[in-house]
Amino acid sequence: MLHFLVLAPLLAVQAAPTSAAELWTRGQRVEAISAARSELGAEPSAESWSRLIAWQLAVHRYQAALEDTERCGPPCTAQRAEALYHLGEYARAVEILDERDPLAVAWKIDALEALSRFEESDAVLARAKAGASPGSDDPRLLGAEGRSLARRGEFGAAARAFRAALVADPFDGEALFGLGRALVQGGEREEGLRVLERHRALAPRLDAVDFARRGVDLAPAHAPNWTVLADAERALTRLDRAESAYRRAAELGKGEELVANALRWARLCSEDKGDIQAAVDLLVRTSRRGPDPRLLVRAGDLLVGARRGREAIALFEEAQALRPQDTEIAKRLATARAGDGR
Repeated sequence: MLHFLVLAPLLAVQAAPTSAAELWTRGQRVEAISAARSELGAEPSAESWSRLIAWQLAVHRYQAALEDTERCGPPCTAQRAEALYHLGEYARAVEILDERDPLAVAWKIDALEALSRFEESDAVLARAKAGASPGSDDPRLLGAEGRSLARRGEFGAAARAFRAALVADPFDGEALFGLGRALVQGGEREEGLRVLERHRALAPRLDAVDFARRGVDLAPAHAPNWTVLADAERALTRLDRAESAYRRAAELGKGEELVANALRWARLCSEDKGDIQAAVDLLVRTSRRGPDPRLLVRAGDLLVGARRGREAIALFEEAQALRPQDTEIAKRLATARAGDGR
């Protein structure tokens, strides 16, 4: 009986529920939001409401965030404005978007344009430009300036503003579309159509990145989400971002997740960067975390293509040891040995 009494407090400690903050840090976003709501208590503080709302906004739960801003009241006005904007409630959003916040300014301009309240959007833009620091290259303001100029028929000036926005952000889809239209309407039809064609090709890739990013926002500890994001960034040719996402997937992944991620990452190294050695090292390194013949075979294929037959043979032999009955591996090994004169 005494033994049980000693253990009971320990068991109670082990059974204590995980806090919302801990769940959020672990990447368990849905669970964290549920726990944060449970932690509000009978008289929640503005800080508690604000944290819950911020988390809901981070995972794009805008309707739930909006409803909670109503419970929070004035301390959560900025978050309420953000939720309204993302829900397309533009008329309500523009009344409370804070022009001291650069992001809120961009949202307010977009919202006013969507409402066809162009004089007001131009006024917000003028105030933002007047208050911007010298040399500011905010692509959102440059894009808004381009749209404003195009509405007034100043297509040359509009094209210059859109080009400046694209210098700041080469993957700004709205600026690219605006530039194409401004060029066409300004008489530079051939170049404008080329720009619009580039926008047409880029738009689905930008959508894919946005969709993948939402998956990461919702479940950042899920390795395949990072691989999907990396693939989308690679399709945009943003190779540094793609590698960063592949690396994060490798840190989180296990088993099949690791294999799929490494094969894709190796393609970036070999095909996009032309670095065969980096691809081989990656594949071999990943195979040491969990032996898988596919990784070794792919590394061997790359080495054969680089005319490094002896190194390829060693990897094919290792792969065959893992899967002795695989005829494809046996064929590769025989071909590599024949080419090496064995």
